[in-house]
Amino acid sequence: MSRDGPRHTRLRIAQLAAQLMAEHGIKDHALAKRKAARQVGVTTANWLPSNEEIDGELRAYLALFEPDTHTSDLDALRRQAAEVMHVLASFQPMLTGGLAQGIAPPHADIELEVYADSSKEFEHFLLNGDIAFKAEERRGESFFRLYAEPADVMVHVLSGQAIQSAAREGPETRRRLTLAQLRRQMAMAVDSADDRG
Repeated sequence: MSRDGPRHTRLRIAQLAAQLMAEHGIKDHALAKRKAARQVGVTTANWLPSNEEIDGELRAYLALFEPDTHTSDLDALRRQAAEVMHVLASFQPMLTGGLAQGIAPPHADIELEVYADSSKEFEHFLLNGDIAFKAEERRGESFFRLYAEPADVMVHVLSGQAIQSAAREGPETRRRLTLAQLRRQMAMAVDSADDRG
């Protein structure tokens, strides 16, 4: 364990977790944290970094080691996410996960939250739209994997009442983007690229 204290150890775990996510395609922050903590020899949970700290290190890692591919991957995934969100507009989709943070590691899924009266309502929409999917239950919550290219889309179905709690801020609150916010982000990225060019 580091003699430099919790701050240095948290940073090192965040860096290792980011590297694992980038190089090994690990999508789950908790799994990446556990693996990184084992490498460092940390067993104390309060020394573990937040998901946001890992995302910051992942962004830095990709900018350093894969700047060109990361930018093109990010653009492609944002375009795909915007198309999917447009199709799912009646469910008030919110972009979450790494893509909402401006991160597109290799093998990443697009992550969305949608709001429906029931998961069956969303499932019927997919069936009627002839959209290929697989339904999953995780800790009593409904998820749907939509098979697509260049990335699959993982959709978390929440109840209509959950839309109010999604807006609340907390220390581990993940960024959420509406379709309008995503489109603004895409336009800003184009403007930024034009300025550099």
